[in-house]
Amino acid sequence: MKKSTTAVLLSALVLPGAGHLYLRQFLRGIALMAISLACLWIIGDSVMHQASVVLERLGSEGAIDAGQIPDLVTQSSDSAGSSLATVASFVFAGCWLVGIIDAYRLAKPG
Repeated sequence: MKKSTTAVLLSALVLPGAGHLYLRQFLRGIALMAISLACLWIIGDSVMHQASVVLERLGSEGAIDAGQIPDLVTQSSDSAGSSLATVASFVFAGCWLVGIIDAYRLAKPG
């Protein structure tokens, strides 16, 4: 397999920056990984907070109605934490694209 293909696949399928580590571009790889992991942490924290809010509301109301769940999720997603998670999602997607394109550019011969 070509070096560029391996680097792109690592960045695309494992984690942004993994292809850079394969290409021995350690500073770029670690930077992309750190930003990506921080974004994933923010997204995961937001999801867990939203789930706990929904579960608290369902638990306090007694009987659980499956039709209430989408409404509760929508209500709990209107907070500042969900806005931060949205920004983190866009930053993560950007890191992913930059990681793929840059890994290909660095590994491309010539």
